[in-house]
Amino acid sequence: MPNLAFRIDSIRADRYGFEAVQQLSVNMNITLGKLERVGQAYATSFLIKVEYAPPIASVEIKGAVQATPLNEEEKSDLEKGVASGQPPPQLVASIFSYVLPVLALLTREIGLPPPVPLPLPAPQQPEGKRPPPSYV
Repeated sequence: MPNLAFRIDSIRADRYGFEAVQQLSVNMNITLGKLERVGQAYATSFLIKVEYAPPIASVEIKGAVQATPLNEEEKSDLEKGVASGQPPPQLVASIFSYVLPVLALLTREIGLPPPVPLPLPAPQQPEGKRPPPSYV
């Protein structure tokens, strides 16, 4: 994985109402700019929008990421992205991984569920008891 440098340019989180809703739907949209070469590195901008239905809130994060390849294989992957105009999938996953905790914090602060479900902790076994053997 290349060295990544993230920059968040703007964050906006708006809550439009506080009425209770029976069912809440979350829509997350990730928009990426064209991957471009900048010196020895490659850069792209991103915009992540989270909207809720019914429309009670929206969250938006704008930023950029710069990737500096560490070897020739990474450089060729990024060059393919420049030629096609699409960043490699690993770069998209890295952007999502970087922004997701920020989104979770923002949505929690305005009193809404995070855009993706958080993992549940593993159930604790009582002291001295072992789980039954499994042959799966």
